[in-house]
Amino acid sequence: MTDEKKCVVILEGTFNEGGMKTKEFEEYSKRSNANGEANGGKVLSKYMIDRNLGNGNTPHFILLVEYPSYDIAVETFSNEEYKSIIPLRDVAFKEVNILITKGED
Repeated sequence: MTDEKKCVVILEGTFNEGGMKTKEFEEYSKRSNANGEANGGKVLSKYMIDRNLGNGNTPHFILLVEYPSYDIAVETFSNEEYKSIIPLRDVAFKEVNILITKGED
């Protein structure tokens, strides 16, 4: 899909027990942020989740990140740099959802 509209990515994360305090989390955060910024990503907002009034699991946090386009957003989370830090992510997080929107109208 080629789409030059800006694209918002919603990142949901649930930490493993103590995952936020690991050196793997520190390294993953540093490299993931650098990868996102290198691809034009801009953090719009960050939220720590207090409770879930609906169904399903409750993530610990949600980030909204804007990218220049849908294709760039997809590339950011499928490039070799991001793939190389997935083992670090897996130490820190129980679950991570990377939700890519269709882009703004």
